[in-house]
Amino acid sequence: MLLFRPVRKKDLSAIVKLTQFGGIGLTTLPTDKAILAERINTSLKALAATVQKPFNEHYFFVLEDTINKKVIGVTGINAAVGDGAPFYSYKLSKITRICRQLDLHNEYSLLRLVNDYQGQTEICSLLLHPDYHRKGAGRFLSRARFLFIGQFPQRFTPLIIAEMRGVSSKQGQSPFWENVGKHFFNMSYREADELTVKTDKQFIADLMPRHPIYIQLLRKNAQQAIGQPHQLTRPALRILQKEGFIYQGYVDIFDAGPTFEAQRDQIHTVENSCTVTLKNVVRQLPGEKYLLSNTSLDFRACIGDLCVDGDNYTLDQQVAKLLKVKPGDRIRMAPLHYGSSNE
Repeated sequence: MLLFRPVRKKDLSAIVKLTQFGGIGLTTLPTDKAILAERINTSLKALAATVQKPFNEHYFFVLEDTINKKVIGVTGINAAVGDGAPFYSYKLSKITRICRQLDLHNEYSLLRLVNDYQGQTEICSLLLHPDYHRKGAGRFLSRARFLFIGQFPQRFTPLIIAEMRGVSSKQGQSPFWENVGKHFFNMSYREADELTVKTDKQFIADLMPRHPIYIQLLRKNAQQAIGQPHQLTRPALRILQKEGFIYQGYVDIFDAGPTFEAQRDQIHTVENSCTVTLKNVVRQLPGEKYLLSNTSLDFRACIGDLCVDGDNYTLDQQVAKLLKVKPGDRIRMAPLHYGSSNE
């Protein structure tokens, strides 16, 4: 059985090993052990804090295979991006030029540097061990975050964003970076990616071009990369789209990967979840499967059997143990499937 829970200090070694599968471009999940250790400490502090308004809290979660006692996935939530430094994006826009004398009508696409997402909540750092890609684990890992957000909405902004990794080769070559960023930063895509993790990002503010970039002046491969997700990111994106996330023309300043957004309370799993009082716990319950979680900051979520009979909610004993709940406790539940479709 798979268990979604907050990260612990003892998970560090397992997470370091897991990051080796991330590749270049997964900026929010570096392979650096010291940085990951700090991420764990930051998450522990965030969960221990009393929060009425999101600021700079960063929550870090793992997905555990409880049978094999193995951490197989990680993900994070930044409560408010851009703490201590501007959060930059490119906004895709168009301008029209008309010359009536020559009977010409031209449209140009532009990329403008903006801070429109400054201070918004970002879901990030989703990574799953390759052995579990076809077992529904990725879908659960992604959706479990929304159970946490639904349970503690005051810790997050009304708008939730997700930056998707952009197009790059196996060697870490980004066509957009090679045509744009490289000319202003004088470094490789890999070096710039590492600097965003290891520094306060001031170098971005210092070196980033301030004027709009005319897309038609870029090479075709760079133009085609704008707003396109990395091949490895497409399955995660499909899940977000089912949750209601949409693309509004914002892209990453390094690799031009798309940023998707959704209103927090309209995210499918958030909107269709609710809390109920657990009535009974029994062995080998033949109930219906749901996304389930406790309601504590010692947050735990799993997929499990729940029997619903009016206001009586009965939970499978094994699931109750994983969630650390007992009769009389509140639990959060959400449908396992989207609408009537079979995922």
